[in-house]
Amino acid sequence: MVKNCLYMRLLVILVTTILAFVLTGIHTLKGLYGGTIMAIRIKYRKLFLLMVMAILLALGQLVAVAQTAHLVVNTHRLNIRSGPSARHDIITSVPGGTELPVISQRVGDAWVEVAGPTGPGWVNSTYTVARGDFSSVPNELTPNLGGGTAIPAGAPHVVVNTAYLNVRTGPGVGHSILTTVKGGTELLVTAIASGNIWYQVETSAGTGWLNRTYTASRGSFANVATIGGPELATGATDLPAGTPHLVVNTAYLNVRTGPGVGHEVLAAVRGGDKLVVTAIDSGGVWYQVETSAGTGWVNSTYAVGRGNIASVTRPASTEREGAHLSGPTPRAVVNTAHLNIRRGPGIGHSVTATVPGGSTLRVLGLSGDRRWYLVEGSFGQGWLNNYYVVFRGDFSQVPIVS
Repeated sequence: MVKNCLYMRLLVILVTTILAFVLTGIHTLKGLYGGTIMAIRIKYRKLFLLMVMAILLALGQLVAVAQTAHLVVNTHRLNIRSGPSARHDIITSVPGGTELPVISQRVGDAWVEVAGPTGPGWVNSTYTVARGDFSSVPNELTPNLGGGTAIPAGAPHVVVNTAYLNVRTGPGVGHSILTTVKGGTELLVTAIASGNIWYQVETSAGTGWLNRTYTASRGSFANVATIGGPELATGATDLPAGTPHLVVNTAYLNVRTGPGVGHEVLAAVRGGDKLVVTAIDSGGVWYQVETSAGTGWVNSTYAVGRGNIASVTRPASTEREGAHLSGPTPRAVVNTAHLNIRRGPGIGHSVTATVPGGSTLRVLGLSGDRRWYLVEGSFGQGWLNNYYVVFRGDFSQVPIVS
């Protein structure tokens, strides 16, 4: 791990100075009775000058170190990769607070080359804090740095809400980068992909796709087409006062046939639609609602509750999932309010289920980077990030799954 060089160098310098002072003092005292008072004074003056020089040297080194360009990790753990993108292999990961000296930076995106504990690598600077003087750090221009196009008044568009954002050739990180746009760039939205995360936009480099999470929406999206998405449904109007309902708080929201992403999509509703709530699942996340397409379930994370939600029927308390698992059986206890179960070991894989806190899931395997567990539950099998669980049982029974 990269050490905190400021404090380590200061400690070494101070210890060295103190030792020099003590040793010189001892030597002086040994000759105390064999020399004159004037000679002793001269020795102490020399010692004082040496100490002043050592302190000045230490301050000079500290100033130089403080000015050296480096990043301080500002998240729990940060991956260092073999190249400047999330598609490159993970070399290692470092904990929050680690200081990473900067080797080079790219103009046009957030990736920075650093000196890691195992050698050079790349990190996403979004999860770090910059320190020191970056004026002498070599810069690499990101190819295809683009911009927006003309946007008619009131037209649906997004404003990039991060330093730089990649626009891709398709709706997903698996697609190649078409161009990169700077923060503040306004981009006309022409379509929305199924799932409502990826927006099709117009750029100076052509039509591409971006993740709306890193943007702010502007204009009216009422007539924006969905690509590969379900049919659109509508909610209720003129609800009596106190009626428990949800107000959709995203551009589009999928209504499913059951309480979980593993169920089929019945329809989709637009942002602002009001959906009467008729039931709430045991996890408290999925709400049963009424739409023009029929009764279905929505994830309440993307909506705002209104009316007397407390009056809605909730299932009776039942035993938590996996409560029967015990002894040496490898198992993971969910240690957060809700946790996503994915199809593969990484956030790039789709979510198959969401389980509530306290659920216990049998652990079947461990990913190569040791950050993801393959688990089994009522939903079948899937992967979870082991940062959000507590392991119980015999870990030696858990194999590495490629």
